[in-house]
Formats: sequence, C-alpha cells, structure tokens
Amino acid sequence: MPFSEATVDFLTDLRANNTSDWFGANRKIYETDVRDAAKWFSAEVVRMLEEKLDAPHRARIFRINRDLRFAKDKTPYNTHVHMAFMKGDGEKDGPALMLGLEPGKLTFGAGIMQFAPGRLARWRDFVSGEGGERVVAALNALEGLGARVPKPDLKKVPAPFPQDHRAADLLKRKGLTVWIDQEDVTPALGADGPENCVDRLIVFAPIVELLGEIE
Repeated sequence: MPFSEATVDFLTDLRANNTSDWFGANRKIYETDVRDAAKWFSAEVVRMLEEKLDAPHRARIFRINRDLRFAKDKTPYNTHVHMAFMKGDGEKDGPALMLGLEPGKLTFGAGIMQFAPGRLARWRDFVSGEGGERVVAALNALEGLGARVPKPDLKKVPAPFPQDHRAADLLKRKGLTVWIDQEDVTPALGADGPENCVDRLIVFAPIVELLGEIE
C-alpha cells in the first residue's frame, strides 16, 4: 500500500494529539497508513535504486517512538516518517540517502549525521587533500539545485590544521549532510511515489560515493 493523504492526515492528527492514549486508539490506522505504507514504499525505492545505481541497497525505517531519555520534549511519538537507504554491503554508520515525510514538508538528502571517531580522522585527512576539492564541487552542484548544507559543528579548524586551510569549512565538520526541502508532499504519495522520490534521491549519489571512499 502506498503513502496516501491518509498517511499525512494521521501524522497531522498525531501532532495535535501526541499521547499514548490517542495513539493506542488509532493504532490500526497507523499500522495500515504509515507503518505498512512505509515498508512498501521503502522496498520499492530499494528496488529502483538497485536498478539505477547498479548496486545492492537496503532500507532503514526509523521508529515512530521518540527516545525520551535525554529529551526536554516528552511527547512520545515522532510526527514524521524518516528513512535511510544504504548500499547493501555498507556499514551501519556509513553514508546514506535519506528521505523525510511530514505534513507540509518532504525532504531529500544524503550524508552521515555524525562521523565515528575513526571515520572523523579519515575525513579530515581526506578533505585536507584533493578530496576536499571534490567534496566542495559536489556540494556546489547540489546547492545549485536548491540544496542546503548545515553549518559546521566547530567554530575553529581542529589542530593540527591551520585556521586558514583551504578546506576549513569541511575540517570543522563532525558529519556531513545536505538536504533539499519542499512543501509539496504529493510526489511521495500514491503508486508513483517511490519512482518520483528515487529521481530526487539519486542527485545526492555523488555525496554518498565520496563519503564511501573514507570507510
């Protein structure tokens, strides 16, 4: 079953009624219009990515339950659907194509949220050399399509690199993600949703490939 207006309606209602009691009373709707739809959607996206990129892929659907251990906001549920698509032989914390669906917003992206310690060291070695120019070129191409790149995590370039290093922006990052947002969610809905979204996801493939070089 594809995503539908019922999917968006459920997430909209969940925003207004984010309690365990409401969710329990509407669990059947969630299971059909969100959980099962996400499983179908992700399987179709994986199949199409494998055809277009000629490589095995796997999907991860993030849980709707929020991790409340360190959260100030104690509402129990996410009001979005988030997915990640990784090469089938990639590591758990490796680069991924990413998709987010929520009321009034559809997001496509790619990258790694936070580098593991070993990868962070390899990232800095990579971007301090010719790899940095390749990453900048890929990001510039995506920014030309309207993509946004979050600000660096650090205020200063980490030692032993000089503050005026040509790759200063990249060296100050502890992860790298790039995103394209749109308000119209209809491309993700219906039977054509996976194909519509794959066409938007594969523009991020160069970032995944670059990050894959520093595994």
